[in-house]
Amino acid sequence: MKCESCGYELEEDKLYCPKCGYEIHMVPDFDPEIEEKITGALEGITNHLIESEKKEEKEAQREKKEKQEIKISFISTMIAVILIIMLAVGLLLSNHMGTMEARVDRARKAASEKNYPKAIENMLKAVEMDNSNMELKYALGEYHLLDGQTSKAIAVFQEIIAADGENEEAYRGLIGIYEKAEDYEAVNQLVLSSHSDKIINTFTKYIANPPEFNYEQGTYDTILRLKLSANTSGKVYYTLDGSEPDERSQVYTNPIVLDDGICTVRAFFINDYGIRSETAVQIYQIHLNKAHEPEISLDSGNYTQPQMITVTVPKGESVYYTIDGSVPTMDSISYNNPIALPMGDSTYCFISYNEDGVASGVVQRQYKFDFQAVLDLPSAVNLLIVGLMQKGIITDINCSVPDRNGRNLYVCSSAISINQRSYYLMVEYYKDLTGVDTRTGNMYCVDAENGALFKAAVDKDGYYSVVSF
Repeated sequence: MKCESCGYELEEDKLYCPKCGYEIHMVPDFDPEIEEKITGALEGITNHLIESEKKEEKEAQREKKEKQEIKISFISTMIAVILIIMLAVGLLLSNHMGTMEARVDRARKAASEKNYPKAIENMLKAVEMDNSNMELKYALGEYHLLDGQTSKAIAVFQEIIAADGENEEAYRGLIGIYEKAEDYEAVNQLVLSSHSDKIINTFTKYIANPPEFNYEQGTYDTILRLKLSANTSGKVYYTLDGSEPDERSQVYTNPIVLDDGICTVRAFFINDYGIRSETAVQIYQIHLNKAHEPEISLDSGNYTQPQMITVTVPKGESVYYTIDGSVPTMDSISYNNPIALPMGDSTYCFISYNEDGVASGVVQRQYKFDFQAVLDLPSAVNLLIVGLMQKGIITDINCSVPDRNGRNLYVCSSAISINQRSYYLMVEYYKDLTGVDTRTGNMYCVDAENGALFKAAVDKDGYYSVVSF
């Protein structure tokens, strides 16, 4: 084997050339077949390594792709989740915005801002969601009213009443509309048509019921003090002869006394709003044990001399009379003593009442007393005035009273007969500065023949006498 550097023949197993010092590389000699196999093997290994690298690269690319796909999938999933959440939130918000509560809130807010069309729009949708909610319907009616849509407000309130006949708020809403229009008849009909005691009692001032009677119609054996009552303030008009009453008829103020006989009472009521009720009719038949008619001593006729009218009063009864021809009642003059026949024309009516208050028939007398005497009435009055001036009872012919600002009056309404002598009977009154006449209790007699003056006295039975002047 030779040195590759200097060509010196080398011994075996030398590692360096002894001549030039070149390092000897030991390269075995290979068999070409073996070398081919080795080459093939190396190529196989190289190919394997290349394929492995390619495989690893493909694997890495696959893994990278998978990671990218996973990343993309994750991102897509997250985006989907976010979208779902956003959709859910949107749906929730949408659902909330569309709930009845939200509609009501928006309606109230709009109403507070006086945006009534918007308030009506939202409240209508709220009512559609809960058609049985009367509070919502009432609010809708109010919004219509505030928006000037009166007819729609009426329709809403009527709908509420149709569903709930005792809904006070709906009645108040309708009544407010009718009252503003002064259509009280519509109010009356509305309340009466409710057929609800609760509503009628609540709004009773708007209605006019027929008057109520404290006695039912029928037959009675005693005098009735009939009372008429109404459901609220106003006036009751009535008739007692069966005729139809109107606003010119008698106004009820006090109990009506129903006496013997048949009486048809018709009455109606007008409340403070001018609403008229229907006419109520009651028929009463009274059968009473009448009082006895009083007996009158002096018959009707013309008289020229003094007379006394005496009355026989039935036992247990009382007699009352009038002097103007009117029908006497218990409020008329009570008969207690004989009555001196007044001068001139007069008409007396007498009636008796028993202990049960039942009246008799009326007894009437008509008189004309033309007193014929030597001394006429004016002369008799003058004589009395002169005599009273002499006694200092009056100070002048005007009958002024000493130490007082007023004056006396002397009134002669009748003539009397005492012990067959006739006298003018003078009754004394005091007239004060206000024009009020007050009877003093003094009476005087003037003799109708000679003008003699006397003081008059009357006993417990009502009979007159004369005493010294």
